[in-house]
Amino acid sequence: MSRVHRGGGHWQRMEENVTAAAQPTVVDRAAGCLLAGAMGDSLGAPVEFSRLAEIRQAYGPDGIVELPKPGLITDDTQLTLFTAEGYISAWVRGKHLQTWNPAQEVWKAYRRWLSTQQGRGPGDNPYGLLAERRLYANRSPGLATLRALAHEQPPTDDIQYETANGCGGVVRTAPAGFAPTGELAYRMGCQFAALTHGHPEGWAPAGSLALLVHLLAVRRRTLSDAVDQVTGRVLRDDPTTASLLAAAVKAAERDNEDARAAREARAFGKPPHTGGPSADSIAELGAGWIAPETLAIAVYSALTHRKSAQFPDALRLAANHSGDSDSTAALTGNILGALHGTAVLPKPWLARLELADVIADIGYDLGATCAGEEFEEGRYLVA
Repeated sequence: MSRVHRGGGHWQRMEENVTAAAQPTVVDRAAGCLLAGAMGDSLGAPVEFSRLAEIRQAYGPDGIVELPKPGLITDDTQLTLFTAEGYISAWVRGKHLQTWNPAQEVWKAYRRWLSTQQGRGPGDNPYGLLAERRLYANRSPGLATLRALAHEQPPTDDIQYETANGCGGVVRTAPAGFAPTGELAYRMGCQFAALTHGHPEGWAPAGSLALLVHLLAVRRRTLSDAVDQVTGRVLRDDPTTASLLAAAVKAAERDNEDARAAREARAFGKPPHTGGPSADSIAELGAGWIAPETLAIAVYSALTHRKSAQFPDALRLAANHSGDSDSTAALTGNILGALHGTAVLPKPWLARLELADVIADIGYDLGATCAGEEFEEGRYLVA
């Protein structure tokens, strides 16, 4: 088995073709989804626990606008990578060994991630992501996740380790969006999050994100249509998430209209028109510490900056508020990366993003499972 996830050479090809204008493939959208999510994570990480006034005092009136040097990721992206590895392992086992248990494989992957956070190195014979020393950095993971993963076996329908509704589940489940069908994507997203966040408000937003990613990247729906479909689906499981998604759509429509009016006013030399996407609108949706709010803020940020050229501003909006900045910006990146693929990624940001090579390679392999393309399947037959 390959020791590190770099065997496919995807990273080198992506660096060469990141500005390509062609319609992105499912494989490219998978890589874009993970990389854009990591960029949002990295942009928001330095200001995660800061109030908006503190952010502006430290970075200027526009807040944090550039990826740090280096662009360090947090546990959100670390766990997203292990989610992808676990799902791909389940897919490969299903194909070659006729066993299909994605939640079990993802649980095992999360337990492998936990071992990277305990002050030990890769060991004598590391495999897969465990061979990547950079993933052993401790980036202050959430307590609910750590408590749940301390158990050797995953929770069951009868026994839940955690009933948390924080965003620790939703921030890692974008890879589930590359399941064969939308309903399977939704169910797997829910299952993966429920391993550590057993409250419906903890796992239903995760299923919603996975379904949204699937509709954008695989079914190629418009962003508005995809959000509407996701809202209808999650209503069956969690009215809170559905309500906040509806509120995000309403706020985005209002602020997009205000932004259009402002552009027209400037074009005709009229008095300045205030309004448009803002941190105030984000505050109406919450702070992002609980999962429904995290997803709603990300959807709002994406809906107000849905064009590919607006990608950096979408992440900036999602990061500059008095809440869970890295998580809201990470989900915004997941959404827009699934929509546009790698072409939206700013090259200067990509060059400074921690683990970009590993993220790109595992993203391409994830997309290959969905698109039926070849990849090095053997390296995912992990213990």
